[in-house]
Amino acid sequence: MKKLLKNVGFYFSLITIISILFFLFKINGVGILPAKIFIPIALVLICIVFIIVVFWIKAKKMIAKIILSILSLCLIVSSVAGVTYVDKTVDSIMKVSSNDTKMKKTISVYALKLSSIQDKEDLKGRTIGVLENKNRENVDICLDKLGFDVNVKEYSSSLDLIADFKGQAIDCICIDQMYLDVIEDYEGYENFEDDIHEVYSYVYYIEKENEVADADVVSEPFSVLISGIDTRTNSFDDADGSRSDVNLVVTINPTTRKVLLLSIPRDYYVETVCDAVDGCAIGQKDKLTHTGWHGISTTEKTIENLLGIEINYNVKVNFNTLSTLVDLLGGIDVYSNQYLANAASSGCVVNEGWNHFDGKCALAYSRERKAYADGDRQRGKNQMQVITAIIKKMVSPDLLMNFSDIMDSMDELFQTNMDMNKLFALVKKQLSDGGSWSIYQYSLNGTGGSDFAYELGMNAYVMYPDQTTIDNAIADIQSINNGETPPYVNTQDSTENTN
Repeated sequence: MKKLLKNVGFYFSLITIISILFFLFKINGVGILPAKIFIPIALVLICIVFIIVVFWIKAKKMIAKIILSILSLCLIVSSVAGVTYVDKTVDSIMKVSSNDTKMKKTISVYALKLSSIQDKEDLKGRTIGVLENKNRENVDICLDKLGFDVNVKEYSSSLDLIADFKGQAIDCICIDQMYLDVIEDYEGYENFEDDIHEVYSYVYYIEKENEVADADVVSEPFSVLISGIDTRTNSFDDADGSRSDVNLVVTINPTTRKVLLLSIPRDYYVETVCDAVDGCAIGQKDKLTHTGWHGISTTEKTIENLLGIEINYNVKVNFNTLSTLVDLLGGIDVYSNQYLANAASSGCVVNEGWNHFDGKCALAYSRERKAYADGDRQRGKNQMQVITAIIKKMVSPDLLMNFSDIMDSMDELFQTNMDMNKLFALVKKQLSDGGSWSIYQYSLNGTGGSDFAYELGMNAYVMYPDQTTIDNAIADIQSINNGETPPYVNTQDSTENTN
């Protein structure tokens, strides 16, 4: 028995040493902990292991050896769990940090649900409506892949196309899936997707260049575009080809710890800028939200052109992002200047004054615009309030309460083209420096009107940019970059880190 216990003590000590050292090796390899945190943790763990080994050598009584065995086992299990947790964190960050240069596009043939057309073979000899000059090359490829002849009728307006389709003047339509969003914006077609079904589809991918403008995110200012993608599935798999309904440019100076949130209205009437491969009409005027149909890089380039700035990174979020993240953080506190009995038809009440929102109501507050005289401009301000409240929670101990759950959901919350090491560097700097961040907010303004929207092929509501607010925004961004206080902000807040 004594010999057995002696052997057990030797193996327990060896395994404990190996597991602790491997755990420390993994943490140090990730590089997320600053030296002032990592070194004390390493010293404490090494001292504990040393004490256990010494006691194993000197222990004589059976009860002492049993206690040491239990302590050793606990350390081994904790180390294994720690390594698993570190790997899980790295894996989660890698999933959201993507430089994937492929953009998925889908062309589909749709028929009315009540029609006799139920599958591909039913399309033979049918009349199919298409939009002229709207991705016609790939529409033609889709129809060619049917393998038999169909009659094609061209339309210059998506509204005329759908009117004939619903009136059964044509049998089907063949369009890029992104145009379903356009159709449901038309009065009387809000539930268009409920009346149709997909008969055939053609999926293809566009190869794009990786256009990250890298910055040293711990020592120099940088900008990030946050694009709220209007996807029907809340999945990033179909994010390319969805409208960009939320457009926030976040300028960060990590040295002065100043952040500017700039909101740009979704209906801003802008000149579209993109690479030829993106498929947009370069130089054509349209709503900013429509640039999302050609990928976030098109939205990014268009905003860069509008403001005359360089955006370093982008982040894609969807409706699911906000509600899930707010719930994982235990809710957020937001101040409202107006009472709303039923925000965004969600059943959520917004009181005048401070509100504690769960995920559902935070999303409703961020989406509401019809209840405000300023409409989309006020919605943009509300969205910045919500983002500010989330940042407050993210730099507070509340983040640690549900860190594991957040990591589990990370790839469902957002996607970014920022490299994983950049993300770790930001976290490491916050853990090392602590302190507060000053967060400023500014909104671009404009005048509502009606003008030709290229992607729609017809006139639609747009917002003509107010050049004064654009100039003010440019000055604010430059001030942040220079380490100065921005002069034209709407509001300013400060987040305190109590770690």
